[in-house]
Amino acid sequence: MCSSPPVKRSELRKNPLGLAYAGDVGMRYLRGKKRSTISMITFIAVAGVALGVAALLSVLSITTGFQEEFRNKVLGVNAHVLVMKYGRDFDEYRDVIATSEEMPEVAGAAPFLIVQMMIANGDRLASVLIKGVDPERMPNVLTLPEQIAEGSLEGLRMDDAAPPSHPLDTGGGSDDWQWLDDYVQSAEGGASEPAATEPDELEPIDTFEALPEVEVASPEAVENLLNGVEEAWDDDDWGDDDWDDAVDAEAETESAEDTESLPGIVVGRTLAESLEIEVGGRVRLISPLSGIDLSMVSSEVRAPESRDYRVIAIFEAGFQEYDSRLVYTDLYEAQRFVAHGDSVTGVEMRVHDLDTSREVARSLERNLGGGYNTMDWAELNQNLFTALKIQKMVLAFVIATIIFVAAFNVIATLIMIVLEKKREIAILKAMGARDGAVLWIFALQGTVIGLIGTLIGLLVGGIVVAALSQYGFPLDPKVYLIDHLPVVFDPLVFVLTAIIAFCICAVATIAPSLWAARMIPVDGLRQE
Repeated sequence: MCSSPPVKRSELRKNPLGLAYAGDVGMRYLRGKKRSTISMITFIAVAGVALGVAALLSVLSITTGFQEEFRNKVLGVNAHVLVMKYGRDFDEYRDVIATSEEMPEVAGAAPFLIVQMMIANGDRLASVLIKGVDPERMPNVLTLPEQIAEGSLEGLRMDDAAPPSHPLDTGGGSDDWQWLDDYVQSAEGGASEPAATEPDELEPIDTFEALPEVEVASPEAVENLLNGVEEAWDDDDWGDDDWDDAVDAEAETESAEDTESLPGIVVGRTLAESLEIEVGGRVRLISPLSGIDLSMVSSEVRAPESRDYRVIAIFEAGFQEYDSRLVYTDLYEAQRFVAHGDSVTGVEMRVHDLDTSREVARSLERNLGGGYNTMDWAELNQNLFTALKIQKMVLAFVIATIIFVAAFNVIATLIMIVLEKKREIAILKAMGARDGAVLWIFALQGTVIGLIGTLIGLLVGGIVVAALSQYGFPLDPKVYLIDHLPVVFDPLVFVLTAIIAFCICAVATIAPSLWAARMIPVDGLRQE
């Protein structure tokens, strides 16, 4: 029994290519013997294409999400373009800011200072990067104000804050280096050193409250004084508990009074949780290298320098590396702490169009002349984004193999149909059907399989992407640096994936369709 549709010879003569009836025959061949159901082999081919398209869309959406998430997190803490100087002293940063703001592409510029330190809260300690920023210029460059989870940036810069003078600047202006001015003036005869108090001028004291205030004393005077303190201690009958209580009470009083007058500091969410830091609390920054003489001139090792700060805000950038290691403070306070004068690490700026950041960096480097190094955000994080790009390409290629496997399913489906319909093909060609018409019959079947599979894959992939985006699949921030699975719905990715999948399926139909079109009628009827 022949399952092919009845075809009149007159119709073949009117339409030699047979596109009209070829389309009808091709759609009939997609069905099994029962026309109400699709054949199993056709269903498998369609399912393979749909699975490949859905999987590829999901992977591309996730990898694109990682790229954009990392880019947004990086740009939230770092600006689009950075300018740094070869060397240590970068005290002409105001001129660099003025030059950059003259460029129409630049939206804002601000100085910054980066230094590695330790932060302590009680007995808890962590290594951090201190970033000194200008509170007035920083909002035009960074998105820190939008990342504040607790507290506010008010109080980051104190009312009487001013840039410190250079350590070797003896022209006055900074109380931190007044000792250097006094020393120079003394060496030049402009001032005399204070005379040391002689030993006989310090008499032993009778009571602890009578402890005198002595600024400078010789060793003999200090020894005589300590002997008097020891006797006063015994006479007043102070115990260890009394002394501890007095110290604790004094510390609490000083802490309550002095915390409000401390300079402000902003810490990350993860760091605050690990060190149990709260807004309004008091933390200490420690410079571990301040007590080391790198010049090896002196063998004396001094205690590391430290300063107390008041936590005014906690930020949450959503990037584990920043939330656990980055700390913001006022630029002037950071400069005074590192004792390098009014010098910065560099100048960071934001441009109106992110895609022009590299051109702006190159143009600014030419305008500033030699001695400066400019780089855009992509160069600054080149390793990270290169790794993400390679990962995206590799994953896309691996998942795309599913579509290629589905294309082989299409080829296998058409070959099986050709083998099953050899007699019908022979009859059609004997009635006058040309090779092009027969080719179109089977090519249409392959393209329909690819089209249906692609549409189903688009639907399934869209549902998966929407579900992942809505659910916010949690991730371990210690491993992935972010706390949720980033998913981005990009219509362009969906369109390109659909076009590529359909083209692969269409190309896969060429080989079996050509084989059917070149079949000789007698070969199809040889076994009949």
